[in-house]
Amino acid sequence: MVNFHDPAIIKADATALVNFLHCLDGVFLWDFFTTLDFEWDYITGKRNFRWTLLLYSLSRLGALGTTICNIVGYNVMHQINCQQWILWSLITAYTSFACASALISLRVVAIWRRNYLVMGLTIGMWLTNVGFLLYGLVTIRSTWSPSTHECLVENTFQNRDNITVTVATDFAQLIIMLVGLLRSQQTKYGMFRHLYVQGLIWLVAATIGELPAAIFINLNLNDPWNLMFQYLALFTMEICATWMYRSLANYNMEIDKYSHEPETHGELRFRTDSRGGTTAIGSIVPPRSSVRGGLATDSTEDWEFTLPDKSTMEKEETELTEMPSLDLQLTSSRRTINGVV
Repeated sequence: MVNFHDPAIIKADATALVNFLHCLDGVFLWDFFTTLDFEWDYITGKRNFRWTLLLYSLSRLGALGTTICNIVGYNVMHQINCQQWILWSLITAYTSFACASALISLRVVAIWRRNYLVMGLTIGMWLTNVGFLLYGLVTIRSTWSPSTHECLVENTFQNRDNITVTVATDFAQLIIMLVGLLRSQQTKYGMFRHLYVQGLIWLVAATIGELPAAIFINLNLNDPWNLMFQYLALFTMEICATWMYRSLANYNMEIDKYSHEPETHGELRFRTDSRGGTTAIGSIVPPRSSVRGGLATDSTEDWEFTLPDKSTMEKEETELTEMPSLDLQLTSSRRTINGVV
């Protein structure tokens, strides 16, 4: 059986940790720089500013700070203040994690339409999570190793409670969010369908990112193994939370774009056929010019349809009388959700 506390094994695991962290750093940097256009839209005024953008930006900048600390701290060849290095690395990491968790918490509250019980539970879980993150800053230690010329992180097992609470609170919020979506009859409609799919994606991300961290820190094989999947949890949740934020913001922007398009104008006439039925004939003039062969042309599409019989029209009229209440519910819910993006 492998002795994970053997110095040679620890050294090999530390090398594996550094390589794994550099892979995670590369994935994050790719995600960060390929999505900068989202922030640029706010800077140039293409999007309206919302205060939740501060949480979004802090989460990304915190993860960027952690990435810089990883690249610098694990590649220096001369002695540095390792305790200050690990503190700044964790401060930026925990800031990113707390802000990403706050974005999810706000989404849960919005889905439940600011239900006081859900708000209390969500805020309580978030504050508990932040409290354990602060506890992790106090207990962590790092010293310089003359033999390996690198900083060795110690007391990583002290983060067990921190990781366990984080996993528990995140999964609790996930369950609350999915229950809030499933109990609503609006799940089959556009925005709520979009939120439901994102909730399932978050479930997969939380399982992949956070469960390994909780499992390995409870196994307590050695310090490198205890640390390795904590960074996986951080980057997974940061990328997932910010992607969900961007996706919902883009979705709402598309809805607003199409809702302000000009209405279609046209001409309508009626005629009676030999069987006594009524047929509507006319033409539709599109609000925008169509493009054919590279040239813009104003086109008119001719059409006709037969009006339904009396029983069908009465049935459709009954359905239409039920639509305003549902439309009001959807509009109210959309306004609530818009408050978080």
